[in-house]
Amino acid sequence: MNKKWWWHPAIVYLLLLLAVILISWIGSIMEVSQASGNGGPALRSVLGVSGIRWAVRSASSCLGDAPVGNALMLFMAIGAGRGSGLFRALSRIRNLSPKETTAFYISAVVLLVYLSLIILGVNAGSHLLLGITGTLKGSPLYDGFMFLAMLAVCLPSLVYGLSTETFRTAYDCADAFCTILPQFAHFLVTMLVAAQLIQTLEYTNIDHMLGLTQESMKYVEFVIYWLPLPVLLLTERVTSQKYS
Repeated sequence: MNKKWWWHPAIVYLLLLLAVILISWIGSIMEVSQASGNGGPALRSVLGVSGIRWAVRSASSCLGDAPVGNALMLFMAIGAGRGSGLFRALSRIRNLSPKETTAFYISAVVLLVYLSLIILGVNAGSHLLLGITGTLKGSPLYDGFMFLAMLAVCLPSLVYGLSTETFRTAYDCADAFCTILPQFAHFLVTMLVAAQLIQTLEYTNIDHMLGLTQESMKYVEFVIYWLPLPVLLLTERVTSQKYS
């Protein structure tokens, strides 16, 4: 990025992480436990012997809990849509050249065929994309949603790029997937800090103090992991326009 900004999401999460560590330390000294007083979990400090041992042991593995693979596939899909020109075509759909219009319709047909196959995978006799119980829970469609969504963007993007000759070689196609990866590096760093923040909330029992159940914690994790994405993309766009 051309502009250095102190409120990078990774820095914000780092400050929150330090706040959690400080609160847990003070709370452990004061022997704070869950407000209900029924023997609930007490605050645990990361700065104690066991806390430091936990922090060192989990530091390198916490990123494995973050949805890095899903994020990478999302960035690849965005890169394909941008690099092929399909996203740009969508923004000026009424001003396309005849060649672009033809390419757009072809890519739309490809998308419809792909979505039809997904629908067949859900509703056809074998229920290929559903779970063993015939529901979405634990199904290939649920677990692989980001992969299927990536294909829904990448396939018509590749067709559009080849039809308009934006992509002339296989290298051009592969290169399009990488065009947005510099932003992914920022997002990856943010995810690393976010993963440590989430695990520290759980280790210190602050999540219990806030009344967060295991189910509600999943929603909190989703917000923490994915909220920085639009911030990074929007900031990159504004910055590139300002300094271009």
